[in-house]
Amino acid sequence: MHETSEITLMPRGRPGAQRLWAYLALSTVSLINLISFMPKFPKPHEQAWGDAVNYYRMSEQTGVAVENPFALRMLSPWIVHRGNLLTGLSLDVLWVAFTFLVTLVTLFVFFEFLRSYLKLQLFTSVLASVALACTFWYAPYAFSNPWLVDPLNNLLYLLAIWFVLQRKLIPFAIVIVLGAINKETTLLLAPLYPLLAWIRGRRFRDRDVLGGVVVVVVAIGVYIGYRIWAQNLIGGDYGFGAGQSNSGLLDNIRFALNASKGAGQVELFATFHFFWLVFGYGLYQQYRRHGLRAELLVSSIWLFACCLAGRLVATDTPRVFVMMAPLIIALAAFVLDQQRGEGRRLWVGVLFFLYIAVNLRIVTGAAVFWVDAVALLIFAALVSFPKTPLRARGSVFGGFRPHQGTLDVNSS
Repeated sequence: MHETSEITLMPRGRPGAQRLWAYLALSTVSLINLISFMPKFPKPHEQAWGDAVNYYRMSEQTGVAVENPFALRMLSPWIVHRGNLLTGLSLDVLWVAFTFLVTLVTLFVFFEFLRSYLKLQLFTSVLASVALACTFWYAPYAFSNPWLVDPLNNLLYLLAIWFVLQRKLIPFAIVIVLGAINKETTLLLAPLYPLLAWIRGRRFRDRDVLGGVVVVVVAIGVYIGYRIWAQNLIGGDYGFGAGQSNSGLLDNIRFALNASKGAGQVELFATFHFFWLVFGYGLYQQYRRHGLRAELLVSSIWLFACCLAGRLVATDTPRVFVMMAPLIIALAAFVLDQQRGEGRRLWVGVLFFLYIAVNLRIVTGAAVFWVDAVALLIFAALVSFPKTPLRARGSVFGGFRPHQGTLDVNSS
């Protein structure tokens, strides 16, 4: 019987050259977005809004008494403040440069996550990284209001997820501590390490599980010590989980839940549009292949739970859930990477283009609904009529598994 195999187009050039061109593409896209969304000089900080106003004040003076919960998120403002003392550049220039560079580094790390860890094609890795660069609440919004702690928070979240999947305990612990100083919600990621370690070994006395538990305890202890030091520096008493004007935790939750009442589901869907469905299909594939031990499945569920907890005390639904962007786009890219051949690559490119179009507001109004509908039809057609068998990727996520069956050497 004659068997035919599909010809897979391999990217030309050495890996170093491919990486260089990918970085240049991401830099170009980010620069275009920065120019398009950045507030106009000479005094852009006068156009700041929301919590960005507080962070700008904190970059003028470390330990300034701004409203809770912003006062204790010192890392990003402190870095900009130190940059001002060392270079003499204006705070506006430094904030814009800091936001741009941190976001660009995040895109580079995400590209490496797709290429090196998930082993995706260069084509898919670049398109997915460009999609992350154009996810509105992840990058363009930060460029439009570049006095936020969000860009560094996004980078540290991505690093934490990668380190926990690679079982690198010490780097994970460092990222969690730094992230908590930048924004306290990063502490919610700490239990993910012992959880995944327990899922891998199913033993509470496993070395990785115990190490993860130690990291959780140390991270919480370091953060408590940091809060005591920071409050002494500021000269105020800020309640943990309290809202603005230092209102109590329950009052803050009540206030946050009343914000955008009735529109929360729409805002949540609009954060990623039809990629939510592609992401859901990716989770389904992970479950089919690895069951409840699929690390990307567990990480996604945990991060979604963290975002739900964050939404209890925050009013901006998209800004909270956009922290899931790396996992959502990575799993969507993982699914679309299975589509091989020139014709299918074209349709994959169309899906990424439609995602970028709705995120950059190229498509607005009622047309967004039709774009989502068309994209879902294209995706449904691609997965309903597969051209090539799915690739086995079990070794990427769960490590090599021992052979569970038997070999009958006597059979012919």
